[in-house]
Amino acid sequence: MRQFLSDDEIMTSKDNKPDSPPATGGKRRFGPDTVVAEAIAADPAVVDRLIALNPTFSKLRNPVLRKVMARLVNFADAAKVAGVPLAAVLAAVNDEPLPAPAAAAETASAPAAPPVWLAGVDPAKAHRLDVRPFLARGEEPLGVIMRQAGPLAVGETLILDAPFDPAPLRRVLSGKGFVDHAEQLASDHWRITFHRTGKGAPAAASDGGAKIWRAADAMHIDVRGLQPPQPMLAILQLLEAPDTGDTVIVHHEREPMFLYPELAERGWRHELVAGEPDEVRLRLQRGAA
Repeated sequence: MRQFLSDDEIMTSKDNKPDSPPATGGKRRFGPDTVVAEAIAADPAVVDRLIALNPTFSKLRNPVLRKVMARLVNFADAAKVAGVPLAAVLAAVNDEPLPAPAAAAETASAPAAPPVWLAGVDPAKAHRLDVRPFLARGEEPLGVIMRQAGPLAVGETLILDAPFDPAPLRRVLSGKGFVDHAEQLASDHWRITFHRTGKGAPAAASDGGAKIWRAADAMHIDVRGLQPPQPMLAILQLLEAPDTGDTVIVHHEREPMFLYPELAERGWRHELVAGEPDEVRLRLQRGAA
């Protein structure tokens, strides 16, 4: 989310090289891994074209959900949630002719069959969290989710209710030893069951594989090489840890412009500092600017 998990890297690299090849005429072409917010920032008409393709995307007109979903979800995720062929989504956002099959009809994916492990989950004993009220108030639910999920032992379950399928969150928690099953109960109500089957990554690595260490000057986190939204999620989770301290050094491969508003909301200020030649290094400090 900004929230679910995420946002961060919705931008091009330090050298402003696009992650997708430019389209004809020099206009950037968005790809499956492009985060929706990045495309909207580059071309606001993307919202209208997506809604014209499928009314499910009308959620992007809701300022709260747009803030959450667009920053965390890439177009591959969006296509799955809407039940629209990825090729059709990419054609729409790039303002290209729709592929013939998609132009004729939308093909929604059949609901996934419940996994075997789900039959062994007792809902009465599961931990429950409904983040819809948080999002309705414009609040950040990521910290609450991670505080609920983090302490769960192997064999325990968290049932999460959300207004959309938080695909990035599911990817992050899978790295912490969770399996999951998502069920759409209504157009704006998803229920995701997270069941812990293992411990996931070792403690030396954060969610998504970020490298974290404490040095004499501050806590350091290296998010280079991670795919969005994992860099932002890892950084925000570190900032919420009780033993992080008041200064964090971030080692990044691009300037995370969409991270900055998140930092400000949490009372952190940032500054660019000298780093390695192929690195963007940030010093984050707790407290008002």
